[in-house]
Amino acid sequence: MPPSTEPAPAGRRAGRLLLCATGGYQCYALPGFILALLRHVADDVQVVLSAPAARLVSRLAVEVASRHQVYVGMEDSGPDVFVPHIELGRSVDAVLVYPATVNIVGKIANGIADELVAALVLATEAPVFFVPVSNPAMWEHPAVKRNLERLRADGYVVLPPLPAVEVATREGLDQVADPFPLPTLQMQLAAALAGGASGRARRAP
Repeated sequence: MPPSTEPAPAGRRAGRLLLCATGGYQCYALPGFILALLRHVADDVQVVLSAPAARLVSRLAVEVASRHQVYVGMEDSGPDVFVPHIELGRSVDAVLVYPATVNIVGKIANGIADELVAALVLATEAPVFFVPVSNPAMWEHPAVKRNLERLRADGYVVLPPLPAVEVATREGLDQVADPFPLPTLQMQLAAALAGGASGRARRAP
């Protein structure tokens, strides 16, 4: 489904947004989502893909849409980037984790930094926004609920899980509307950019 073309409410835009995509099937539409972000939310979008996400979408298509090199592994390097999990998160106004899978939520909630997206989110001091997407049965599991609450308690912004087609059964085909919460994200982002602590991890003094 193409990204929404409806204008989002007016608000402050991010100069640079880092989009971290993990392995939900929604990755197939990332190039269109990037263009929607550029229209409504940010002036510049850099993309990091998890290894599963990189198998679900063309890396070249994402690079064409964002006009930036895409990073996947901890060992990747690029122009003036040699330690991506540290350097990519330093000069951005916000980090958006979408789609945010149960796996990445669990890793970050428990401080596990064994791949690029998790390490980058744990290292950045920019506001971080999670847009969860998964099977409803998984989101209702007590362990997953605990991890989501831990992310919120740590200071991150967790948007409500998006409705999605259940790919195993095709349930939900008649219920999915706009797949990307641009108005909600824009309002949360504007609040964070206004100088509040919204989205920033609460670090030890």
